[in-house]
Amino acid sequence: MHRLIRRTAVLVLLALIVPFGGASAQNIDDEVEALNTRMEDARSNHLNLIAPRAFREARDQLNDAREMLREGDKIADIREAVQEGQASLNEAMKLQDIGNVILEDAIAARSDALAARAPEFATEQWREAQDVMEDAGREIEKGDQNDARDQAREATQLYRRAELTAIRADVLGRAREARSAARSAEAEEWASKTYQDAESKLQEAESRLQGDRYGRASAREVAEAATDQFVHARDISREAQQVDDDVEENFEDARLTIEQEVARVASELNRDVSFAEGFGPVADELVAAVQSLNADRENLQESLADRQREIRRLLARVDSMDARLAELEEREQEVTAELQQRQERERTLRRARGVFGEDEAEVSLRGDEMIVRMYGLNFPVGSSEIRPANFSLLTKLQQVLREFPDAPITIEGHTDSRGNDATNQRLSDERATAVQEYLMANMSSLSSDQVDAVGYGESRPLASNETEEGRAQNRRIDVTISLP
Repeated sequence: MHRLIRRTAVLVLLALIVPFGGASAQNIDDEVEALNTRMEDARSNHLNLIAPRAFREARDQLNDAREMLREGDKIADIREAVQEGQASLNEAMKLQDIGNVILEDAIAARSDALAARAPEFATEQWREAQDVMEDAGREIEKGDQNDARDQAREATQLYRRAELTAIRADVLGRAREARSAARSAEAEEWASKTYQDAESKLQEAESRLQGDRYGRASAREVAEAATDQFVHARDISREAQQVDDDVEENFEDARLTIEQEVARVASELNRDVSFAEGFGPVADELVAAVQSLNADRENLQESLADRQREIRRLLARVDSMDARLAELEEREQEVTAELQQRQERERTLRRARGVFGEDEAEVSLRGDEMIVRMYGLNFPVGSSEIRPANFSLLTKLQQVLREFPDAPITIEGHTDSRGNDATNQRLSDERATAVQEYLMANMSSLSSDQVDAVGYGESRPLASNETEEGRAQNRRIDVTISLP
């Protein structure tokens, strides 16, 4: 009844969603694949264990949709199956959180059993655990959490038993098969020492698994040793029985066969051995040969280690040289840049000098500054007025300044020592300011914060103020341009 109601609801929804005549095959493949993807995600989230009935219904609907798609059935019927499958998955997902809590230990035990290949090595126990796990899922779907927890605990125990059985079969299976072959060859009687040693190793491996079912690595190592000893005991038993059948006839052949095998080993070691005095001297010679080989190997390994150390040293030296080369290249680039900058400044200096006549200005470099000493810029005595006779010289100064459109500029005013200090200081300030204002008025490219004016009065003479020639040199305007 519940399924019929849900089916009817799906049909109603489809009638509302899909317009008449609008159902097409364009997206139906994608819808079926989307359901398949959700099914895979649901399985990875263990919804097949948490809600087995709902998951099975979704799987059946997916299979029906795929079959109808292959048969070319109506798109509406295929879409109905897909919608019902999606509804079943939605129902299962509502139980995911509580199911993960209830089945947490059982799911972990199941994963461990799968890793141990329990379906292969513990088939019946695995099936029993699977049945109980499904019962736990059904109880979750019914809403009976107490019974679900009881079933989950039982499933956990069954999975653990199946895991241990599978581990034993995996780790100890070959050793037990070798033991059976050794018993068939009557190795317990004819090779008792070797057989008992193998039996002890097998028991040790079983004990290790009993103490720690996750000690598979150490148990496997002991079990493999037991396998080798069982095989060894089987071969000894067969050879012993063959000799016992006719001691006088077969013993010599057996002895010669063994000598041939030992001689073959000696030949590979470049040793010519004699069995006249028995196996003892031959064994000593073979041991000596092996020791010599081991010594040679150790020497080779030591030599190889020395070479590897030398290689590492050389590589480190190469790295150091590479770093030094990179440093030198970087320095070369810096020096080249500095040289280019210096050459460019010298070219600029020559161009600036070529602008002025000898009596007009002197251009020089001082560190990162270019000094234009305006000897030809004359003011009336006691005045800061710029006369028309100086316009031509100031035009030449503007030509030089345009070479440095963004450079900071300082206009310095200087006087000779005639007159008092205060008057000379005021006069130098006014003359520097007059030049600043003239430049600002005639050069639109200059900004107000780019040009500064300062007066130094008579404090920075270039020559002696005792002569007229010296005083003429001291009365000057210096224009300082900060180079980039």
